[in-house]
Amino acid sequence: MTLAAEVRAKRPRSADLAGKPALSWRRFAKFMFGAVLLAAGVLTFYQQLVVRVSRDAVINARLAVIRAPIDGVATASVTTPGSAMKAGETVGRVEDPLADDARLAQLQREVSATALERDSLTRRLSDLERARGEAEAQAEAYRVGRVRQLELRIDEARANLAAAAAREADAKAAAGRGAALHARGFQSDEAQDKARHAQEVEEQGAIAARKRLDTLGVELDAARSGTFLGDSYNDAPSSLQRARELSLRITETQNALDEKTRKTGALQSELASEQERLAAHSKAVLAAPVEGRLWTVQAAPGEFVRKGQEILTVLDCSTVMVTASVSDRDYNELHLGDPVRFRVSGTDRDYPGRIVKLGSTTTFAIPSDPGSHQLAVVVPQLSASLEDGCAVGRTGEVTFDDAGRSFTARLTRSLRSLLNRS
Repeated sequence: MTLAAEVRAKRPRSADLAGKPALSWRRFAKFMFGAVLLAAGVLTFYQQLVVRVSRDAVINARLAVIRAPIDGVATASVTTPGSAMKAGETVGRVEDPLADDARLAQLQREVSATALERDSLTRRLSDLERARGEAEAQAEAYRVGRVRQLELRIDEARANLAAAAAREADAKAAAGRGAALHARGFQSDEAQDKARHAQEVEEQGAIAARKRLDTLGVELDAARSGTFLGDSYNDAPSSLQRARELSLRITETQNALDEKTRKTGALQSELASEQERLAAHSKAVLAAPVEGRLWTVQAAPGEFVRKGQEILTVLDCSTVMVTASVSDRDYNELHLGDPVRFRVSGTDRDYPGRIVKLGSTTTFAIPSDPGSHQLAVVVPQLSASLEDGCAVGRTGEVTFDDAGRSFTARLTRSLRSLLNRS
């Protein structure tokens, strides 16, 4: 080989000199890629063995179910999921067009019939009272007339008594004069006997006139008190007897009217109760039990539903929590009241909280995986957040606070748990 060939063999080629920088950049890229992989591995190792975090964390809330109180056709005024609702707000109705109203119709007929009977008794009572008033007026007129008649008869009897007394006095005087004449022999025995007989007759006539006057006084006193004495009539006139009979019939009618009034009141009370019962069984209002948002609609408007069937479910935004699933290693080391932090996925929003339940629950809107270890975390600041206040379904990550332990203690615990599990 010549000297020139040796020099050319030892001189570097321009192509080799141009390839060296490319080779160094390739090595640098490989180095950086390895560093990234190493950092990812270290971060994964740290997350898995040192930092305790949850998986499948989600913002959750309890559900309030609105069920059909009766059988009927459901109509909902709010059917769009996510619609805001206030507690007590009317959200629909259930109406039963085939409600049994036979008892209501029967009670209405009985109330109508009893009302007619009561009105009839009222009119009859009014007629009887009017007739009694007329009879009593007639009886009073008879009493007044009878008293006036007796007063006149007493006046007549007194006049007769005065005439009888006068005749008695005349007869006595005549008998005295006859006795004097008879004693002197100027009058016969027969005339003397007639004079004495006439005196006795007049004396008895005066006695009869006094007795007649006494009798009329007794009749007058009885008539003034309402009792009439006599041989040709009863102790009361027919008008007074009619008035007493009408009073008895009025009492009986009044008792019957009171009974019908009580029966009407009882029937009306029963009718009102039946109307309330029928209204409760034929039409029912569906109201939101809590303030929140409509979650699901289980019955379409116009659908026939059965009593107790679910119609709507309402998301109770006042019970917003975070539910998450954790590994068996972390689950066995958690306690109620442990502090945690929840971070919403894809954001830097971070909220403090604490564990309030260990174990799965079925009352939340988003059910948990039955094969995983579940826990519930209360986050007070989450309910007041405008972005995440009632954002049920939004995912995130729950980080458990191990601030009280050193890095070495946490690493040792994680390794021990990993070895025991293997």
